[in-house]
Amino acid sequence: MLTRLAFCLGLVLAAWPARGAEERLSLDGPWAFTIDAAQLDRPVAQWDSLPVPGNWDTFNAYAQHVGRGWYRREFTVPAAWSGRRVRLHFEAVYETAEVWLNGTSLGKHEGGYTPFEFDVTDRVKRDAPNVVTVCADNTYRRGAWWAWGGISRSVALVANHDVRLVWQHVRTEPDLARGTAEIFVEYLVQNDGSAPANVDLAGAATFSDDIVGRATVQAVVPARETRRVQTNFTLPAAAVRLWHFDHPHLYGFATTATVGGTTVHEQRTRFGIRRVEIKPDGFYLNGERVRLVGFNRVHDHRAYGNTEPDHLVKLDVDLMKRYGGNLMRIMHAPSAPNLLDYLDEKGVMIVAEIPVWGEGDPNVIPDNPRTKQWLREMIERDYNHPSIIGWSPGNELLKHYDYVKSMIAYARRELDPHRLHTYISFSGSRKDYTPANDPISFSDMIMHNSYGPNPGQTVETLARKWPGRPVFISEFGARQFGEQLSARIPGLDERWHSLEGLPGVIGVSLWTFNDYRSNYRGSEPGELRSWGIFDLWRQPKEAVRDIARLHSPVHSLRTAGDTARIQPRRADEFPAYTLRGYHLLWEWRAPDGKTLGGGVVALPDIAPGSAALTVPLTGRAAAAEGAVLTLVTPTGYIAHEYPGEGGGSLQPLIAATANSAPTIVRATPLDGGFMLGYSQQPDDDTFTVEYGTAPGNYSARPTVAMKGATAVRSLENGRTYYAQLRREPTGRAPSTWSAEVSVTPDGGLK
Repeated sequence: MLTRLAFCLGLVLAAWPARGAEERLSLDGPWAFTIDAAQLDRPVAQWDSLPVPGNWDTFNAYAQHVGRGWYRREFTVPAAWSGRRVRLHFEAVYETAEVWLNGTSLGKHEGGYTPFEFDVTDRVKRDAPNVVTVCADNTYRRGAWWAWGGISRSVALVANHDVRLVWQHVRTEPDLARGTAEIFVEYLVQNDGSAPANVDLAGAATFSDDIVGRATVQAVVPARETRRVQTNFTLPAAAVRLWHFDHPHLYGFATTATVGGTTVHEQRTRFGIRRVEIKPDGFYLNGERVRLVGFNRVHDHRAYGNTEPDHLVKLDVDLMKRYGGNLMRIMHAPSAPNLLDYLDEKGVMIVAEIPVWGEGDPNVIPDNPRTKQWLREMIERDYNHPSIIGWSPGNELLKHYDYVKSMIAYARRELDPHRLHTYISFSGSRKDYTPANDPISFSDMIMHNSYGPNPGQTVETLARKWPGRPVFISEFGARQFGEQLSARIPGLDERWHSLEGLPGVIGVSLWTFNDYRSNYRGSEPGELRSWGIFDLWRQPKEAVRDIARLHSPVHSLRTAGDTARIQPRRADEFPAYTLRGYHLLWEWRAPDGKTLGGGVVALPDIAPGSAALTVPLTGRAAAAEGAVLTLVTPTGYIAHEYPGEGGGSLQPLIAATANSAPTIVRATPLDGGFMLGYSQQPDDDTFTVEYGTAPGNYSARPTVAMKGATAVRSLENGRTYYAQLRREPTGRAPSTWSAEVSVTPDGGLK
């Protein structure tokens, strides 16, 4: 399935921000691993070996492990780091982590999605190997998504001078009338030295490698303290390019910190200039009222867990953009940095959230220090992302008035008073919840989930209780609708059209983009929740066709002879926004489908509610039967196709007979192995896999008790393997074998 035009490839994902006068030693790679506390005093040669970043649940031996897992590895501090402060930095560990260095505990961290670090300057050995041990515990879990355990993000040893920039936050305020923009920069400067430090900070903003603005400020930081300092500067109109979901212009910003003329630290980041406003009649981006659509994407893949490798991030974001995803609450937890980078680059707006979920969540306590920590760590790390337009302290809570009130007040007061603050409700439309007892009253905009047959009725109820407060349907759906590729969302059109014409609707976000692993009640036998328009392996279901139609930015696109006719959306439909910088492509096709020629034309601005646009189609060959039309966004994504694209296979995934051969849904290459995803009957308990290096010639036959997927490892990268699978149900004869599949382990370089 086409997701983007070939000539418009994605930008390379950004690495960790560059830091001059700072050095990093990556600790990614193989770590010793065990789930047996009795092995802690034994040589690591007796332990297993797992990759970092990684999740232990992606390995067969630990696929169902809930509890503690210990990681261990050695490192040596580079000799050149003499005199430097050294920190051990973790991007994320799920969920609770305790860390030891050379047998001494450094401390604990709670929260599975945000970074933390320890100053180990006085604890590392400078002239001998050091041993770091991490205990990760995934016992804590909220929500229906899988609690993938382990060290899920990168780990590094970091060397700095005594003075460093802890963070730099960049905020923008565009003047839409004048075209200028004010840029505000705040720094947190740390001095671990024994004397006060006079720190000079010099920042430069760049666009397309050209310096467009500068700022300087000085700070006096007492010994062993931190100080916040601010500065600002103005960008002239000629240097301002607004960030928009169709025009995601990004700026760079680099700051150099010097003490006594010596550079001690440098940080680089990116930012976008945009204005987001909530008014009584809707959502405004850069002064334009827009109605948008999106998806909820669960950070989940059976082969990669929640580690978010670059290729999966790019695939998923490109697919969401292909199908109109521009505004969403993407996930119930902080997103990975590389995902946020790509959302910035491709133009997706999100509300970022901490994982507080559902009735009875033990964290729903007013002024809870734990959830304050999660908010602080998320906001401090992710502040500069233009893709993030707001923050949320939780999802679908009850008995939560004081909790949400206190969290929103804390975030506004101490962390970010300039973005939107909201939370995701499913209580506001209930009879017993009113402005006096529901914390929607503290939200800048209403975000409300709806799974009933008439979400429009939900919006009307909310409008009566909170007049003048626009609504975004943050989760929109019906029920799990099956993992088969032929599956469609029941009642989708009726639910969708119930929202059209309602003036207070900002837009909707589908639950979900992808199926995801789960053992929550009501999950499929193969340990998955089948809400997605793409399956676990990112194969499209038939539902994709319906979403492509409903999410299109135009009402219709048709041909009539040698012309194309574009019918814009009405202003009360969604999505509804002005199309700027779009192109129309056409290909003249012969009766056998062969392309005989075509063309492309830049379209004028197309506003919601405007008259239909007619475009002449030139270059028709005599043998052409008709034209295929493609509407293309300024960032190169397909926005609409005529006559339309194909959906998924119509073959059923689950066979009708109880003990028929399983279907191998997907064979995914891994580093030194592969993973098979397969159909699962409710009473399946074990499967046998056969595989080898020639078709029909199998040299290994392991039996596994795995639900929905199994990994085969210790294979040769670059060599093709052939595999088949059968059921081994207890008390019954084995099934017949599945169809054979082939797969080539790729070294994790997909």
